[in-house]
Amino acid sequence: MRNRKSLLSITYTSLFAALIMLFSQLKIVTATGNGYIHLGDGIVYLTACVLPFPYCIIASAVGGACADFLAGYAVWTIPSAIIKGLNTLPFILIKSKSDVILTPCTAILSILSGCITVGGYFVAEVLIYSHSAAVLSLAGNCFQAIASTVIWCIISASLDKINFKNRLFKGE
Repeated sequence: MRNRKSLLSITYTSLFAALIMLFSQLKIVTATGNGYIHLGDGIVYLTACVLPFPYCIIASAVGGACADFLAGYAVWTIPSAIIKGLNTLPFILIKSKSDVILTPCTAILSILSGCITVGGYFVAEVLIYSHSAAVLSLAGNCFQAIASTVIWCIISASLDKINFKNRLFKGE
């Protein structure tokens, strides 16, 4: 039974990394031209809600890094891996025991995770570009965090209707 759960965790880790990468490719280029807004963070939040530690961190870091690399933003591969891994921390630290994904608690955690995104990319942009460039990207990064929370709420509410969280590891 333990081997089956480990195999499922590894399989789901790969699946969620691919979903994060895919949803990160659904993008809108920002007005500054030095980045884009995507919905991949919404899948990071979902991953953090349904996969156990450390699998959610691995899926989020790999999915985010691969998305940037494949999109031609190789310079962002390492920062994205770190930031996307950190995005899961609020969900890990306050792991919901609920059978549903979308709860008032997880909604607040998605907002905290969005703040990690905004802060993490601000620091990374200061280091890679400049403080001025980081300030210019703040609005786009905030919009990305909001859009990701909205898409996560929609997806989570839909998955809750089919009892997804309970079925994930039970194979029903």
